[in-house]
Amino acid sequence: MDLEKLEKMVQLVLKDLSYYDSYSDMKYHPELEAEIKNLMKVSSKTLPDHQDFFYNVYKSVHFFNIRQTCSAIKHFLEILEIEKASESKIKEMKIFESAEDKMKQAGLCLRKDDYTSSFHNLNTALELVLKDRLGIPTTITKINTSKIIDILVKHKVEPYLYLSEAKKRVLVIDNKIKHQGYAPTKIDCINAIKGMEELISKLREKEIKLTEEIRNKIYQGL
Repeated sequence: MDLEKLEKMVQLVLKDLSYYDSYSDMKYHPELEAEIKNLMKVSSKTLPDHQDFFYNVYKSVHFFNIRQTCSAIKHFLEILEIEKASESKIKEMKIFESAEDKMKQAGLCLRKDDYTSSFHNLNTALELVLKDRLGIPTTITKINTSKIIDILVKHKVEPYLYLSEAKKRVLVIDNKIKHQGYAPTKIDCINAIKGMEELISKLREKEIKLTEEIRNKIYQGL
């Protein structure tokens, strides 16, 4: 489902919620609860970087009141606004700027204590900045970010220290989240965001300069 249709569904849910007393419990409104759960299921497929947020709302909405539910749906609208801006920039080939949008989303998730989604967004941001600075087409949807960083660090391609730190703070923890069920902490998230902010700052200052040999090693691994 495209983001425009998803946004209309979210607005419709907010409108439906507005008809009820803000302190009324959701358990007394099963049809409304079902509508929100369906929205969460659809959204999880469209925006996988935020699937933990959608899962938590799906699981918890029965125990919310109307006010709490509205707060969750309004947070969803904030996510959609950033996603729409990011999608637009990718279409315009402004990949670096779309990576910064993912950074904004990571910060938004941090403020909502949704650390897992924050890491998923940071992972995507790292992938996007590498695509931008290494000239990798956006049509290649998945790249081995970890392997690319290993090549750059091995050959001491600047800013290799910041790339190494980003791998340690972002990729390693995100991999533990996905494959080991690790629950990231707030300090994990803060350190990961800081590591990405420093890397992006360095990448803005100078280009990544590759020899033909290094470029071939990277491209062969795509």
